[in-house]
This record gives sequence, structure tokens and C-alpha cells, in this order.
Amino acid sequence: MQSGKFLRSAAALALATSISTNAFAANCGFQFAFERPDEGGTKKVKVFKGNPIPALGNRQPLLFITSLKVNTDGTKISYHQDDVTGRRCENNPSATPCAVNNIRNAFNDHRQPESDFTAVRNAGYPLPRTWRVLSPSIIEKNKTTGKPCVTADGYLVSMTADVAVDGGFNRAGDCDQSKWIDALTVPAIVLPKASQFGQMNIDKRSIVVAFSRSASRRVVPGIVGDFGPVNEIGEATVAMNAALNGLAETDMPKHRRDVIARFQAGASAILLFPGNSLALARPITRARVTEAGTSALEKFGGAEKLYQCIRDEVDRDF
Repeated sequence: MQSGKFLRSAAALALATSISTNAFAANCGFQFAFERPDEGGTKKVKVFKGNPIPALGNRQPLLFITSLKVNTDGTKISYHQDDVTGRRCENNPSATPCAVNNIRNAFNDHRQPESDFTAVRNAGYPLPRTWRVLSPSIIEKNKTTGKPCVTADGYLVSMTADVAVDGGFNRAGDCDQSKWIDALTVPAIVLPKASQFGQMNIDKRSIVVAFSRSASRRVVPGIVGDFGPVNEIGEATVAMNAALNGLAETDMPKHRRDVIARFQAGASAILLFPGNSLALARPITRARVTEAGTSALEKFGGAEKLYQCIRDEVDRDF
């Protein structure tokens, strides 16, 4: 759920754009720009570039449509050293504490078994062996011990490619989860690292807006919050997936299977705004993301314009 203020502004915007688009067909000029692999390289996703937007400094937005998986990095409950599969609370709803992700998603090679982690955990996280299993770009490394950051209640501190607060990178190794972008509260997408998006000035904290299919028409402002594998493109945070599915902001996943069953949003359109001047300044909060994304969408021409352009230029059935 969005705030009442956003709902009112969105409703007014939708009314204004519906009146204007009745008089003439929307034209966004979306043309094929490039494609990216998804689903481990088994699928291709087309990315389109639109016309320059005068109100946004003549920057040309990008657009793609794909099914969204759920990214949990950056939140405390992502990985727990004693719930390596993320299924403890599925098997016993009264159990605690529980993770919402499988520890293998924090591995250097996610194809390896969970037993690789339990072996280093049981051995007290020996070095350098531990970091041959866990990825130091996903799990924070304690600056004093060199071992994984583990909270008092057993969660591994999960990182993102960017930080939510000024000076956050200077605090790397202090094991404070709050400096990373929280997947539970911040609507964000994950883009493949070292891709054409970067070449087109889409970077960390770039403004994006996600759109559900026209049957529900949920519009969710967000940012680029993290980078991921080069053969994946369709990932978004728990918060963005939840909003696209119409779940309440307070509705949190209970375990890994719950993440998959209730929070994966399915086919969604992602509109991306390039340019460093449009990247959201820190601190990164849901409220500030919503405000910036709503402003960018208004300057683009509104949600109704985008839906009509998708139907006319990209996907008639969206």
C-alpha cells in the first residue's frame, strides 16, 4: 500500500492523463535498444529506449517487461546461520528465528550444497576457507576478525551494491545491517552488473517505476538498489514485489516458500530514468523513493500514457 498522499496524487494524475489521451494516441517512441539474458541465460528480455523527455532534461527512458523474482539482500532476515534452507518456519510456524532465503544464494557458486556452509559454520568460520564458500559481496566481512558478520540472534549481515546512508561505505565491516538498502522496506530492482544499462547512464539509485499488468494497474516507484548476475534481469526487492501484488507494507514474508508463493509479482513493466542528476540522493527510504519516482513519472506524462504506449509500441496484451 502506498501513502494516502500518493494515492490521491496518483488518482488525480491518472484522471488528467486519461482525459488528455482520449484526444490523441500516446507516443513514447519506444524502439528496441538491446536484449539481456534472464533465467540463467535460458530466456531473452528486450529493452526499449523511448523519446527524449523535455521535462527530464531530454533524457531517454528505458523500458523492459519481465517476470519478477524476489531479492532479499540488504535485509536482516535474509540469511540465518541455523536456518540454511529458509524453511524452518515453513516446517514449524512457531519456530524462531527464521530466514527467508536459502544460504546458497549468498554463495560464490549457488550450485554448491548447503552442507558447504554448515561445514564452515561448525568449524567457527575458518579463514580463508569460509570466503571460498560465501561471497564477500553479499555477506559483510567483520573488519576486526575477517569472518562473516553475524548478529547476536544468528543472522548473517546481508549487503547490497549501494548504501542507504551517507558514509555507509566507510562503515563497511562494522556489522550494522541498517546501512544497507533494506529489501523489506525500499522498492527497488536489481540490474545485471557491467551491462548496457550502465553504458546508458542507468546506475545505482537511478529512479525506476514498476507497473503491474493492466488488469490491476499497480504503479510502484523505486530505484536501482543492487547489481546481480549477468544472466539475470528480473529481480526486485520484497517491498516492490509486495506493492505490485497489492500486499500491505506491513506484510512480511515468513519463510522462503512464502516469498515465492506470495511475493513474486509476475510479469511487470519497468520504466528506467537515466542520468546522474536523476539518481536519488541518500538517505534511501521508502518515502523518499516514492516522492522521487512519482515526480519522474509525472514529468514523463503519467501512468496512463505509459500503459497506452506499451500497448501501442511494445506489448498489445500488457
